[in-house]
Amino acid sequence: MVLVLSGGDTEMKIHLNSIEILSKKLRRTTGEITPIYTSILYDLKKKARVKTFLHIFVSKKVEEIIGY
Repeated sequence: MVLVLSGGDTEMKIHLNSIEILSKKLRRTTGEITPIYTSILYDLKKKARVKTFLHIFVSKKVEEIIGY
């Protein structure tokens, strides 16, 4: 999990913020959201050429999985 969220400080803050937002929106703990988020992020990061908007795509996928 840590390796997936590693990167520059800005990138890490964006992903951690996205996890917090999802946690509140989906009424789940960050402990429930983080493994799902990082798993999806790991998969998408391998394929992505541009990583600027990954947090948006990952968040949408997490919402789909949880059933929002």
